[in-house]
Amino acid sequence: MRKHSKFITILLSALLAVCLVQTVFVQAFATENSATPDEPTEDLYPVSMEVVKAPESVTVRGDEITDSTFWSKVVLHIVYSNGKEYDVNCDGIDDDGIVPPIAEIDGYAGRINVEGCDIWTDTVDFTVDYSYATYDWSDNSISAKFSVKQVADPHSITRLEVTKLPDKVFTKPIYTGSLDDISAEDWDKWMNSLDVNNSISNHLDGMELTFYHANGEKGSVVVNSSNLEIGNNSPLWADYVVANVDEYGNPLYFKVHDEGDYKFSISLNNESDKTVYTAKSVDNPNPSIKPVSTEDTPAKPEKPSDNISSATSDVATKDNANNNNTTNGTANNGVVATGDFATPAIIATVMILAAAVMFVLKRKHTF
Repeated sequence: MRKHSKFITILLSALLAVCLVQTVFVQAFATENSATPDEPTEDLYPVSMEVVKAPESVTVRGDEITDSTFWSKVVLHIVYSNGKEYDVNCDGIDDDGIVPPIAEIDGYAGRINVEGCDIWTDTVDFTVDYSYATYDWSDNSISAKFSVKQVADPHSITRLEVTKLPDKVFTKPIYTGSLDDISAEDWDKWMNSLDVNNSISNHLDGMELTFYHANGEKGSVVVNSSNLEIGNNSPLWADYVVANVDEYGNPLYFKVHDEGDYKFSISLNNESDKTVYTAKSVDNPNPSIKPVSTEDTPAKPEKPSDNISSATSDVATKDNANNNNTTNGTANNGVVATGDFATPAIIATVMILAAAVMFVLKRKHTF
């Protein structure tokens, strides 16, 4: 019985050694061949890409994203035509793009980039593009879109009010009554009849604006021809910007609109936040600085975030210099392969064999 037990022990030990060698070989083979797959890439292409993880919000100042860690918390899930799937961390995508999981397809080095963003009142929309071939753009790239809630940067300007009226005393209103009374057919003729000398929106010298930051700080600026840059304008309205109005280098963008009867409105973002004031006139040279009225429109509902999860935990690693993508485990470029794995099965086999050896050895000592 002792001879049989010894023989079984030796046999199981040999099998254990073979399995361990096989495990090391499989792991080394997978790592070596992951960055550039052996299979031909002529018919290989990404079939889908979606954002599976992103922060719930992003900080914005003006038209700039100020959250430096935002993209490190965004994860893409990419599926290729060969069935391979990867989770890709987007850290660095806003600098010069990132290398895709399969770096080269049919001789072309692919790239994943973010194509700007659309900043709305309460959300920010992003589009991520993956270009994987050199031929026609409509057939060589795929895109993924997602939206997150906009949060004002503490130093961004979020509110504006007039604290001193323009210096000019107007002798005649640019128009009276309501614009609704003017028909579409007569609009162009009516616009051409307006006298720009009576336009409040085009005569703002001496007006003082007080602006408020998201963190409660405030500042003020008196506008005139030396610091006021005009953009699009007409006799009825004008877009303006004053550069570097605070210590943070913020520009102050605002719009002024003539409301008729010596009234004008000013808005920081759009028509939804406009405030109406009364300008100086020969009939009323010292009107109250208090707003005539404030027109608010309901905030638009938040856009659904589809299947994007909140970035409260890390699921992909940070981008490394080598940009290698492994088939099994976690890749250097924040890539996590999600395909089939042989290694867990081999390890399970090794553990079972090891348990068998221990069992035999235990029985041997009992004889």
